[in-house]
Amino acid sequence: MGKLKEEQLQRMKRIQDIDDDDLELDITKRRRLRIKDTSDMPAKGAKGAEESEGSGADSKQDTKKLLILIAGVLGIFLLVILLLIFYRPGRHVMTVDELHEANLLGELKPSQGYIYNGFSFVNFTGVWYSRVQKGGTTYDITFNNDPKSVEDIPVEGQLSKRFMQGGDLYITFDIDATGTKYITVANAGLSMALIRGFGYNLTASCTSNESSICLRNGVVTCDDKDKAVIYFKEAAEPKISLSDNCVTVQGYGPDMVRAKDRLLMRWYGMMD
Repeated sequence: MGKLKEEQLQRMKRIQDIDDDDLELDITKRRRLRIKDTSDMPAKGAKGAEESEGSGADSKQDTKKLLILIAGVLGIFLLVILLLIFYRPGRHVMTVDELHEANLLGELKPSQGYIYNGFSFVNFTGVWYSRVQKGGTTYDITFNNDPKSVEDIPVEGQLSKRFMQGGDLYITFDIDATGTKYITVANAGLSMALIRGFGYNLTASCTSNESSICLRNGVVTCDDKDKAVIYFKEAAEPKISLSDNCVTVQGYGPDMVRAKDRLLMRWYGMMD
């Protein structure tokens, strides 16, 4: 009886040891599972952050692309507008000859051309063109100004007949003049017209010998009665003075150029 009881006690102890082992195994297994789950959490969180950050970057990239697209469309639109304004493929640029023909028919605006004392004056690229006939030949001549804009410049005096016969002509100016730029422009236009239209032989000179250029070209003034002289003189008011052998073209700045045109128009018979 006692032996039987002892065997039962041992059997119960073995069952308890097995249960304890199973319990410990189960607890260990659960701990391992919990640690695994916990270790997975940061990875999942990091992945979510990466996904969120990636989504934000994609959104910024899409916005940038949209702005570039809008800027490109606006640029093309502005280019089309500019082409429509400045480029006219059907527009015909008239030549000087065509302008004269249209002017004679009265088809030009006053700013483009008009008839003055029987002469056609047309504006082409900012230069006024007209025509004169001499010896059966038609000459195209140019002016910086139109005739109406120089009517206010007076012409006084009279020249000798010898002056108008052609030959040698001296163009002189003051070496200390301040508006040499306008004197140069006036001299160039006048000299070209005198050579082509009137057959003069021109010589440049000065009114004093204050420079090496003047010494080389010679000193000429209106007092040299044996010479035909044109004197560019700086003065406050534009005016043309004719005195025997000398023409004084006076003015200051742009008025000097206007006075040159006034003189030429008189010599061409376009104005009194």
